[in-house]
Amino acid sequence: MSARHASLLAALAAIWGGSYLLIKYALDGFSAAAIVSFRCLLASAVLYAALRATGAAKPALADLRARPKLALILGLTAVAFPFLLITFGEHVVPSGLTAVLISPTSLFVALFAPAIDPSERIDRRQAAGMGLGLLGVAMVVGVDSVSTAGEFLGALAMVGAAAFYGLSTFVVKGRFGHLASMQTSWISVTVAGVVTLPVAIATTPGHTPTLGASAALVVLGAVGTAIAFVIFYKLINEIGAGRASLVSYLAPGVALFYGAVFRDEAITVAAVAGLALILGGVYIASRKRKAARLVKPAPSAARA
Repeated sequence: MSARHASLLAALAAIWGGSYLLIKYALDGFSAAAIVSFRCLLASAVLYAALRATGAAKPALADLRARPKLALILGLTAVAFPFLLITFGEHVVPSGLTAVLISPTSLFVALFAPAIDPSERIDRRQAAGMGLGLLGVAMVVGVDSVSTAGEFLGALAMVGAAAFYGLSTFVVKGRFGHLASMQTSWISVTVAGVVTLPVAIATTPGHTPTLGASAALVVLGAVGTAIAFVIFYKLINEIGAGRASLVSYLAPGVALFYGAVFRDEAITVAAVAGLALILGGVYIASRKRKAARLVKPAPSAARA
């Protein structure tokens, strides 16, 4: 990996690790549904401009018009549901802990694979990795999120978001493999933005959002959602999906750091130990097998 690629990977981890912090700031002036809808619509505009610039907009538009039901399923599983769960959960869950609880997405891919795609059966080693990672999740939820019932439910919402991210992988693999990652991502964020817009309008606060909350929402949509995917896809094209996916190992640590510095969130022993177990489990569960390879989280699945 060249120095330029390492710099891009670090920049991507910094952006995605900061997205959870931006959600915290945006919640000071917007409802959860408004944050999800507005960030998706803004990201849709930025991604569409990028698609137009590269001449890839027409195939994405044609696919959206030809298969609206599949586009709806993609938008709900890959973006709308997980984004809503994350944003609602962040009312009570610290931003750094949110990133830790989202990290086991690959484990849910392995968990769903036997039932959804029999060709992606997991072996004993991968099952052990799954168990190790889920033990880490249980540690984080059980130790760091038991002070109130609300915090516990918020933590479960984050785990649910990771499950939806894992589920969306199979939607992309089975129905959207013929499109480029950026095209699929544009479809997913556009559908999610439109679907959640009525709720966003209905829950828009009566007061004028603060400048800080508005700025956080704009940065979250333009940078944390749109530009981050442009960087991610560039890395996939140049160094491969495997190396590009290293960002999932870096972002949680960055998010914990941001939360501690900017929100005075505590970095607990349970959070660090749980993260170590989760990432260790992800590493074991996602290693190549001799005969086949475990499904990877789709690069088009939007991340918070």
